[in-house]
Amino acid sequence: MPFIPFTTKIQEGEIILEEHPLIYSSNRIRNFFLYTKGGIRIIKARFHQEKPLLGSEQAIIQQIHTARFSQNNPYVITGGHFSPLFVRNLGIFYNALLDPRLPGTDHDWLLRQQIALKTVAFDLRIFTLTGKDFTTIYPVKKNIFTCYNVYTRPSDSLFAILYTLRALTDDTFIQTLFPSKITKRKLQTTKAGKKLIEKYKKVLRQLIKNYYMKIIDPKTGLIKKDILLASARDGIKRQSSFYDNVIAWGTILLAKQLDLYEITSKELAAWRKRIIQTFWNEQEGIFLDDLSTFSQQETLFSADSFVVLSTGFFSTENKSDRYYLQRMIEYVKKNKLDKPIPLHYSLMDLPKNLYGHVRRMAPSYMGTSIWSHWGMEYIKALLYVSRGNDSFFADAKRHMAAYKKNIEQYGGYPEVYDKTGKLLNHQFYRSVLHNGWVINYEQTKMLYQHLTSAV
Repeated sequence: MPFIPFTTKIQEGEIILEEHPLIYSSNRIRNFFLYTKGGIRIIKARFHQEKPLLGSEQAIIQQIHTARFSQNNPYVITGGHFSPLFVRNLGIFYNALLDPRLPGTDHDWLLRQQIALKTVAFDLRIFTLTGKDFTTIYPVKKNIFTCYNVYTRPSDSLFAILYTLRALTDDTFIQTLFPSKITKRKLQTTKAGKKLIEKYKKVLRQLIKNYYMKIIDPKTGLIKKDILLASARDGIKRQSSFYDNVIAWGTILLAKQLDLYEITSKELAAWRKRIIQTFWNEQEGIFLDDLSTFSQQETLFSADSFVVLSTGFFSTENKSDRYYLQRMIEYVKKNKLDKPIPLHYSLMDLPKNLYGHVRRMAPSYMGTSIWSHWGMEYIKALLYVSRGNDSFFADAKRHMAAYKKNIEQYGGYPEVYDKTGKLLNHQFYRSVLHNGWVINYEQTKMLYQHLTSAV
């Protein structure tokens, strides 16, 4: 059994954290070895494939929950060959983990809260020891851990931590991002979450201050164009991407809400407007992927632009925001990026922009391949702009049925599909199958069923 840095217990209905001593150790040579070992693990996974899970859609989902959210797990991971802790997971690919409205048992809800609390507490403890944020935390042996950046420093690790702290302490937080009137369960992490915020307040304030100063250009008020940041699409080099700018804005918004950074609502609104005006391409109906010369010439679209919903950058009740979402959806449909299922990351592969080993191992991984997570964010957008547009709702219905069929066909929740809609199975890379991101599918299904019953 792996070392568990934080364990939990129940006390008067609240989840309480218990911390165990851990050690942070940094060694460049060893970290390079661990990084290389991670690459070898990815290649091995191509030949030692995860076995399909048996049963119905719900039975398969429950088996994934059992694997990903067990009390014996030290923190939540994607699954498969992604065994280290990618810090962004909690706020990006696991953004629905703490949704108190999801169906399921009370025990499952308890496990989801526990694993989220343990994971973010671990993130905070490690970043306190390092004095800076990283993309990845890696176990060395027993209670010794190290950190390294996959490619470069992250744009979204701090966002994930702050997002999780908000969700742990406010049961209306996720419901505000994705509104519905579905009855929610009681949050059992409020006290523990607030204790974490108080305990790490000084560290978080310094990390956020450094983050803002390092990545934001004071002249433009946007992400600097002369730096590269690791993000959800971290295999590709981007210059001041739309995703990174939205994430930076969302990070500071969350920091303000948690009393960790001083900025006025007027300043946030001006910053948001600046991002929209800089990246929006009215002719195509998309936000430019980044501000490189190449993307401006080609008006490149990236699926992770749909991060606008889970970050609170867009509100589903705002008429202007709904206009942008509708135009983005129309672009997707026009270019068949939702065929056979949503969502292709891009219209084309960009091998020249990829980091070397990604280009060699899986050149379409963040290009024409289909990502299940962004497929769900796209379907949510369809649902929220489908009022008065029956074709959008029909699209959402068809896509949800296709994803359900795939869960049962493949015996899991594939991380990524090839451009034809089959499980990605490249020469050196195979999609994760027992993928905990299925939680986002469950949230999307819940929202879809709620809208169906309301019709």
